[in-house]
Amino acid sequence: MKGDITQLIENNRAWAEEITSRDPMFFEQLSSDQSPRFLWIGCSDSRVPPNQITGALPGEIFTHQNVGNLVQLNDVNCMSAVKFALEELEVANIVLCGHYGCGAIKAIIENTAEGLLKKWLEPIAHLYQKNKIELSDLSAELAYNRLVELNVLAQVNSLCRSSSVLDRWTNKNSLNIYALVYDVGNGFLKDLGVKISSKDDLFEFQRSAYF
Repeated sequence: MKGDITQLIENNRAWAEEITSRDPMFFEQLSSDQSPRFLWIGCSDSRVPPNQITGALPGEIFTHQNVGNLVQLNDVNCMSAVKFALEELEVANIVLCGHYGCGAIKAIIENTAEGLLKKWLEPIAHLYQKNKIELSDLSAELAYNRLVELNVLAQVNSLCRSSSVLDRWTNKNSLNIYALVYDVGNGFLKDLGVKISSKDDLFEFQRSAYF
């Protein structure tokens, strides 16, 4: 892709024309409203575009992305996205997705994060220190991958403690939370076997968690 914006605009026009050729009413219908089935919380990494790796069309996934796919309860940006998704869009499913080969994880393990990035990644640094003994028994690659998975689980736990999520369950409204990891090396999503749909599920998840 060219380094300037020209290629982006050319690609956009080709994409829009291709969509319209298959469904002439697609954009007119899309412009009226959005009703996504999923909120996707993932990493900002350019290799992990939610719609493309899931085959979803515009309007099907509401996304929030940041470095390291973190969910911090004091992060107004993230909490606003969660609140909007649950209360305005009435999304019934949230996916927390990390990915192998994550630069944020690498920065913590190799202790290369500095400045604002180091501050932002503090939750992962704490997670790494807590699990350092377990991770030290693994090869470098497996340790990286395991910390990716542990981080996803830790962020699921943080998400479930948010007021928007707890209110949803308190009011007996349907909400399912899932944990996935994307493998950049083969293009596949890995299900970590987590589905939390109630406060009782959260309690069981926290009892068995390694984070």
